[in-house]
Amino acid sequence: LGNLGFAKLGQHRSKAVSLMGQGDIKIVLNAEPYSFAHSFFEAHGPSLCATALRVENGSSALERAQAFKGQPYRGLVGPNEREIPSVRAPDGSLIYLVEPAAPGESIYDTDFVINPIAQSAGGLQRIDHMAMALPADSLDSWVLFYKSLLDFEADDEVVLPDPYGLVKSRALRSRDSSIRLPLNISENRNTAISHALSSYRGSGVHHIAFDCDDIFAEVSRAKEAGVPLLDIPLNYYDDLAARFDFDDEFLSELAYFNVLYDRDAQGGELFHVYTEPFEGRFFFEIIQRKNGYAGYGAANVAVRLAAMAKSRSGAVRQAKL
Repeated sequence: LGNLGFAKLGQHRSKAVSLMGQGDIKIVLNAEPYSFAHSFFEAHGPSLCATALRVENGSSALERAQAFKGQPYRGLVGPNEREIPSVRAPDGSLIYLVEPAAPGESIYDTDFVINPIAQSAGGLQRIDHMAMALPADSLDSWVLFYKSLLDFEADDEVVLPDPYGLVKSRALRSRDSSIRLPLNISENRNTAISHALSSYRGSGVHHIAFDCDDIFAEVSRAKEAGVPLLDIPLNYYDDLAARFDFDDEFLSELAYFNVLYDRDAQGGELFHVYTEPFEGRFFFEIIQRKNGYAGYGAANVAVRLAAMAKSRSGAVRQAKL
């Protein structure tokens, strides 16, 4: 996270918990023993044990969740800690229902000693979406969970090509589209989704996408910091040259930074790049949307999955050597 430009904004007042941030993104790293996070780590390894969703009224959101048979969770709350209502997601992780803080305050002030001079090194602005890898028979239950308990909407299902089989994807989104959760399943054993399920030991985060205003500046900084980026084959850029009227200099810039590109029928544009998986589990995406592009780069899925399969097989060969 440091190489991606995140700064340590604060330290928990009584626990081994750090607050990392950049732009509007906040990530809580929890290494507290004998905690929910620790038990989740024991089951899944490095993982996303909880997600916080902003709601207008936490009590009302929890009541709705319970009315639809959601399972509330209440952990140990220490002295001067903020108690936040939460429910269990279908994978056993937690969803915190967080109300806005009072004017001039932060929701982190109670629990954390904030470093007022901490500054992030990058320009990542917000979480664009968070994709999940699910067992093939659980997609409908996840969709029902988010639609009923949290009033999300579901996009149409799409089928995507992996070198080793097909992947089905269906995106969930909040009513204002500020929260987007693509859900991915595959019935084939060797696809990227199946490998994610195996390494994660069950359902879990597949990748997290961070939005930015200048992808070339962000990727340049990430490369210099040593962030391992997914290598995209050069023939992909030959294909872009055939599809779009790009000059050679721009295509060379895309290729140098391993940036993928897509354009929709309305002229919206997407630029995105992927990191290598963190400890073989989940990975990060840096993304820039222009002119109202609302998709996820479906046209680039085949080349991205092929690049990941090549990277994965290369890592296996290196491990054998």
